[in-house]
Amino acid sequence: MEKALTPREVEAVLREVTDEEVAFYQEHGWVMMKKLVDPDFATELLRVGQAWRESKQEKGPFKLASEGVEPFRSFMFSERMAQNATRLVNRKRLKGVDLPLRYRMDLLLLKPPGAKGSTYHQDSSEHGSDRVGELQFWMALAEVTAEMGAMRFVNRSHREGPLGSVFNDDKGDLLEQFPNLTSVLELSPPFHYQPGDCTVHHGYTVHGGPDNTTDKPRWSYLFSYSPVDTRYWNGSANNWGSERKRLGDADNPIVRLQETDKA
Repeated sequence: MEKALTPREVEAVLREVTDEEVAFYQEHGWVMMKKLVDPDFATELLRVGQAWRESKQEKGPFKLASEGVEPFRSFMFSERMAQNATRLVNRKRLKGVDLPLRYRMDLLLLKPPGAKGSTYHQDSSEHGSDRVGELQFWMALAEVTAEMGAMRFVNRSHREGPLGSVFNDDKGDLLEQFPNLTSVLELSPPFHYQPGDCTVHHGYTVHGGPDNTTDKPRWSYLFSYSPVDTRYWNGSANNWGSERKRLGDADNPIVRLQETDKA
């Protein structure tokens, strides 16, 4: 069992977000933070995570911080990390005061060689949160090239609000449902992560990723917070792809546009 980190030890491996990074995030709905975490510490997280995965014989993504696994828990629940996330959420702008953040989830993620990419979606539309503020950190634990399926984001798409849940839809991709999205807004450039590099994105930022076309596995750590006043369906943050149905014609008939009379 690894030991917990002290606040001073966390501050030695985790830097503060900068004013420029906060401004970029608020404008674009995402930001790349180079060396947010010391590269050696990211490598240590990967070692611990892989050992835990093998001991539990887990195949898919699994939680670490919420299970008390160190140093994941003391890192994610640290005051430094809470300060970073609180600055990005910036609830103080409208409320007058910052609110505490609540742990939402954390996952060690492996995308094996040849694995399929992720569909373009909005996290908050899938989770069912009732307000903005949720944000997701995606940290590389080893080098991740664009060809390994590094995520991409649709710039400023967080300003469009919820564009719909897609995980239980025949057209399960927002780029298919909104074909003008990347021409009106624009897709972020391909990313190349080194261990400890981290992107963070807004709950309503449209994002996805290509296939891992290399012969290398892609290892990352995803962790997420939401403001303490956020409400979720059934009090659970795990509502991915919950079924939603359109209204029916009998009770809610369609109001159709009428053709303009010709002069």
